[in-house]
Amino acid sequence: MVKNAPDGARVGSGRSGNGDYSFQIDVAVAPAVTTTVAEQAEDALQLAELAAVRLVDHPQDAEQYLRQALSIGATALPAEHLARLSSQLVIVLSAQPGREYELADAALTAAARWEPISAADAIHLTFVAARACHRAGRHSEAAALFEQPLAAGEQPYPPAEMAIVRRQYGESLRKLNRFRDAAQQFVEAARLVYNNPDRVELEAELTWAAASALDCCGEDEQAVVAFLRAAHLWGTLDRIGPRAKCLRSAAWLQLYGAEMASDRPWLTTMRDLRTELEDLAETSPSPEVTTELLNTRTQLADMQRDEDD
Repeated sequence: MVKNAPDGARVGSGRSGNGDYSFQIDVAVAPAVTTTVAEQAEDALQLAELAAVRLVDHPQDAEQYLRQALSIGATALPAEHLARLSSQLVIVLSAQPGREYELADAALTAAARWEPISAADAIHLTFVAARACHRAGRHSEAAALFEQPLAAGEQPYPPAEMAIVRRQYGESLRKLNRFRDAAQQFVEAARLVYNNPDRVELEAELTWAAASALDCCGEDEQAVVAFLRAAHLWGTLDRIGPRAKCLRSAAWLQLYGAEMASDRPWLTTMRDLRTELEDLAETSPSPEVTTELLNTRTQLADMQRDEDD
């Protein structure tokens, strides 16, 4: 059967006519020529064992062994064993940066193998494929894959991790110009970490993303609420730049949207922000404070001119 090769080498094995094995060291694993299903299964298992000892130090070798094991064992190994080998291939690929395309394909294959065995594993692997497509910029495919388990109400991870999953889904939707759908995902993601003291920055990022998406789809009043909420969160983190940007965005919407309220809330928002930044410029000067104060003064002047026109 298949024997250990030197580290980093790949082994091919073939059964000769008299039943003995011959071996070669090559850049790829040569398929084993076997005569019975039992021998195919044994060869596949030995290749899987070789992969297991190389998972950490030699992931590319482990990948080749696993692919060969899956090929040889396709009709010889039990379905659950094939599913487990497919999951191991996903793990190996996920540890190799820049392999998102192959990772997505491997994860979908593994998900299909797990589907009749374990729904939880199939759902997890579908998310792995969706997230890989998202990272690879395949946003249409990513959105379709995210939608399948989320539409069914599946929540396989803790709230903070699900928030990140939904953010990635929302980002893919935004890339597809599906701003209303993207906003829904960002809002739901923010809800998952709402008032979590360990996830304030994540909530702020998600709320800001929701506000921007709501702005893009014309939901001005909801966008203002979200921008103000994000500004508040950034303030609790002493993040001057993001807070100022969110407040200015809210003010522009207060000026042009939200039925152009007669009490001029935009003016209050901008003047309060200007005062806040002026105080910081005196007590804690920094290039960031200088930049945000300049932008705030400039945009306030623009708003006042626009109102007069």
